[in-house]
Amino acid sequence: MRGDADTAVRNADGRGHAAGERCRETDCADCRWDVQRLKFWLRGRLLAAGAEDVQLDVAVGARLSDVLWRKGDRSGVIEVSSAPPELARARAVTAELRAGGGGEVLWICPPGFWTAQLPALGLDDFAAEGCEYRVVGGLLVSGPGGVVSARQSACELREFVTGWVAGEIAFGCRDEHTGGWATVTDWERHTRTQAAVIARQRQELQNQRTALALARKATRDKTKQLLRMTHRLERAELAAQQQADDLAQTRRKIADHNRVDATLRLTVSSQKSAILHWQLITWFAVMVIITFIAAGLVLK
Repeated sequence: MRGDADTAVRNADGRGHAAGERCRETDCADCRWDVQRLKFWLRGRLLAAGAEDVQLDVAVGARLSDVLWRKGDRSGVIEVSSAPPELARARAVTAELRAGGGGEVLWICPPGFWTAQLPALGLDDFAAEGCEYRVVGGLLVSGPGGVVSARQSACELREFVTGWVAGEIAFGCRDEHTGGWATVTDWERHTRTQAAVIARQRQELQNQRTALALARKATRDKTKQLLRMTHRLERAELAAQQQADDLAQTRRKIADHNRVDATLRLTVSSQKSAILHWQLITWFAVMVIITFIAAGLVLK
């Protein structure tokens, strides 16, 4: 429903942008007017959603916050920026607001990649017709596998505010770098899915550790076997070298014996030739003696 705050912040005097202009200038006076109108609209919607206290432009710690609401022991801070926020500064401001007791922090800004880097919502038009603001970025929804992903359809900002104040919508991290806003039910489903994935990965890791331990043991066994075989091979090489040395020594001895045998054979051959010559000489001498004896007998 629309309250008196919706009527109070209508662009009745012509200030602010017309619906659909989507101005993103930082120092634009009309943009500042649109932001102020959105802040008063948020105050009315937060009160209508059940917030007990809503303050605008209030100090939270050392920072001046656009909107601060409280409900019981919960508190939330809303920062409105019609221009794309600078990430480093926005993160620093978020940390300061949380440290100053801001509790939950929400950035309302134009859609872009920064909505996944901050606890932010991307607003389609800050000068929406009839203050029917539509959120087109920063929302997550549970997918078929149970893991949250970016919501493709737009959502009414009033629906988000109602769910946020009621505790039905919360900000969470999809991974170590990005996050978004989703219903508590979707976050529970996402958490269960992530827990199942972690359990499966833990089991896979355990299996891999077991396989790695077995592989290391097999490697150690093969290394020991290789060392034993290497040692045996070294001993075989030493034995082969020793046998080769013995064989070479034997061959040298045989060669020496062959040389000695050849020398002896030559000596024997020379001696046989000498004996044959002496035998011939002896027979010749005997024949001469016999001849002389026969001649003497004939002459006598």
